[in-house]
Amino acid sequence: MKILKAIWDFINSKFFGYVVAIVLVIVMATMCQTNIELREALDRSEQNTSALTDTLKKERLKTGELQFTIDGFIASEKELKRLNKDLYDELQKQKGKVISLNKIVILLQQNTTDLRKYIAHLKDLLEEPIKLNDSTYLVPWTLNYIYDKDTTNYDLFKGQTKVRLTWAKNRFSMTPDEPVTRSNFELGDVDVKHLGTEMTSRTTQIELVWGQKWENGRLRVFANSKYPGFSITNMQGVLLDVPKRPHWFTGFSVNLGIMPTYDFIHQKPTIVVGPSFGYTIYQW
Repeated sequence: MKILKAIWDFINSKFFGYVVAIVLVIVMATMCQTNIELREALDRSEQNTSALTDTLKKERLKTGELQFTIDGFIASEKELKRLNKDLYDELQKQKGKVISLNKIVILLQQNTTDLRKYIAHLKDLLEEPIKLNDSTYLVPWTLNYIYDKDTTNYDLFKGQTKVRLTWAKNRFSMTPDEPVTRSNFELGDVDVKHLGTEMTSRTTQIELVWGQKWENGRLRVFANSKYPGFSITNMQGVLLDVPKRPHWFTGFSVNLGIMPTYDFIHQKPTIVVGPSFGYTIYQW
């Protein structure tokens, strides 16, 4: 009977009430966390459905740059294999823990009118010809396109053109053994035969900004550049699931808060306000 009375007294004690309250709080926290995880899974599913059907959006920023955006995926590595095999294969090539990955196919396309606006030092286009033999010359040339004031974006092409110079038939203003001069060309005494042109080097510098952002509740992959003729024909990206933070039994910690406990000195339950040291059963 004494045991039953002790149990009954414990059940009716304030300390037992505190314990029950703590348990209820933990249960409610667990339920809240479950609801949050379900909502996150639903949002992720909607995001991935949109990423599968979305198309490239193009807009011009206030800076004058063209920006391209498209919805990206939010998935685990296993899910990505099912959703987008192309991105999954790229992921497999990487070392270490990949947090996000973007794949972009860039198209650079300019016409004659556009190129003429940016060419620099046109007078220095042709360099001094190199004589290979009595009639054949190699003419080095340079094309330098600068697209902005600070020369961040530019193209530098170098090449050479081989030509053969011969006296024009049925023209007798000059004798065949005289050297070729500018006046010869003006009089039409010299025929020029193109023997071939090749590019010997190319240097291109392009400033490109790309990444991922949240816009109107959606993960968007974006890329933009000031380079003229910049365009994107294909773009896709994925944000890999960030490892979930553990909630149960996360270890020892120092806390500041309100904690119900039992005062063994005065033999009664009490509430302690202040710092405490203990082992965390659940956190959120």
